[in-house]
Amino acid sequence: MLINLSSLTALTLGAASLVSAQVPFPVTGVNVAQGQAVPLRKNINDLQTNGGPEWDLYIRALLEFQKQDANDPLSYFQVAGIHGKPFIEWDGSGGRRSDGWQGYCPHGERIFLTWHRPYVMLYEQLLVATAQRLARDYPQRYRAQYVEAANNLRCPFWDWGSGGVPKATVPETMMVNIPSGSGLKKTSVDNPLYTFKFPQEALNGDFGDFDSEKRTQMFRCPSPNSYPDSANALLAKRPYKSMVYDAFTKAASFDQFSSTGASGGTSLEQIHNAIHWDAGCGGQFLAAEFSGFDPLFMLHHSNVDRFWAYWQAMQPDSPLFNTSYAGGARWSTPSGTSISTESPLQPFLSDMINFHTSESVSSIKGFGYTYEGLEYWEKDEAQMQTDATRLINQLYSDNSTVSSRSVKVNSLGQGCYTRFFVRVSLEVEEVERPCSIDLYLHGQKVDGHVVMQQPACGTAYGEYSIDHVVKETMNLDLEPDHLVSSILKGFQVQITKHDGTIIPIETVPSLKIEIEDVEVTPPTDDCELPTYDKSRSRIAPLVQKPVSCECEDDDNHDKKHGSGTFGI
Repeated sequence: MLINLSSLTALTLGAASLVSAQVPFPVTGVNVAQGQAVPLRKNINDLQTNGGPEWDLYIRALLEFQKQDANDPLSYFQVAGIHGKPFIEWDGSGGRRSDGWQGYCPHGERIFLTWHRPYVMLYEQLLVATAQRLARDYPQRYRAQYVEAANNLRCPFWDWGSGGVPKATVPETMMVNIPSGSGLKKTSVDNPLYTFKFPQEALNGDFGDFDSEKRTQMFRCPSPNSYPDSANALLAKRPYKSMVYDAFTKAASFDQFSSTGASGGTSLEQIHNAIHWDAGCGGQFLAAEFSGFDPLFMLHHSNVDRFWAYWQAMQPDSPLFNTSYAGGARWSTPSGTSISTESPLQPFLSDMINFHTSESVSSIKGFGYTYEGLEYWEKDEAQMQTDATRLINQLYSDNSTVSSRSVKVNSLGQGCYTRFFVRVSLEVEEVERPCSIDLYLHGQKVDGHVVMQQPACGTAYGEYSIDHVVKETMNLDLEPDHLVSSILKGFQVQITKHDGTIIPIETVPSLKIEIEDVEVTPPTDDCELPTYDKSRSRIAPLVQKPVSCECEDDDNHDKKHGSGTFGI
């Protein structure tokens, strides 16, 4: 799309969006003057609790953003639609080349993290530009503080490692201060975090076939469930806090940390997938075609980016993947395309000509945002590593895990203990997706490995701690060999769709379950991480969990807290 330079300048200076825009829109991040501190992306709960001008502007800017003309590529509708539907070319970035999935987003690939970074940056650029424009309309006596708040506003994150869905996403309306003559007026407005209403143009079919179910907006936890109670009940069933810590401490490489497409380690993507399963009780937030429209999406992915930024500070020698691979299909890329760190992350331009690459977004430096502890303009690499490690330990480590196990002394005279994990792998094309590979030990649910709609083919991997179930059902003073033997005998699997339908495991010949026991040496202080050694894996026999009766149990999503029909 092409625009005249004066229009582009207006955008740069803070105009929300221009329907007449016709020059490509580069994703540069919010501009921060040289020498100034870079604003933090903040926890959405803290942003709401603190209130004030920044909260007023966040709510008002997001509401204004959502009301932009759907025909404008810089509207909320089209920016959110980059992820999936309406399956159209965005911002003149090139026609469709896909031979499969028609959205732009990649999943189950090494570029999962790198692609979503400029996506959140694009959203943030437009959100802040809108806030800056709104701030200039406040009365003179308040204008300076609102302009300052707009300049400091960044896309907040939802830290699902430490609690349920954000409180701000629950009410249908929100109170904010708006300009009123020479003063302010507290006014009730539609809460833009509650839902997103699809524009009439999309419902009329102006962008092609949009939704066969004719839904007029985004819905969470459809009846008989309810939001936020059903979502929070699902979220509480998974140990998100410890999963985050395992991702940081057990993954040995960026590949293992980042994607379900790499074996070994608890990946950030597998945790991300579970959030999509739980937070909306299935439905549209689980569907790749529609999830980008939910206001939860950018809060979710800002947190995903946050964790990657901490990983990069903690593991400076492994910030990215380092090998090429055959990628999956998406709008701009046919399946089988060789993907490297220099491959374009379409449709996001870094300047007027060139697309961003994984290399160009491999650091948050220079993109106008940061996170607590990552004040890179005033710290060296060693200090960043120390501060990020300390923060992850303080927020996500579970000190009770050490005291709950039998601690022994290793050959170096260090206290150590054994942990147990289950590894899952399967070819995704063998199952109807989305679904969950639900894992049970001695009748108790360990966790569920969520297999998303995308990618359409390839191997999906996952890894989950089974320590909590081992602790509850077994004698930890037994030797690891005896414990593993009991685990292998007591392990069962059930593959479940979100509507409760069971997929027989014999129809998934590639499904593989392994039990790992590994020696762990805990850190001596909060500037260190635990170390893992002497890992042993054994293949578990595939035993179908018997179908439950009408009684409710932990895995019965459709009868209790989590499902409703998928996509409703």
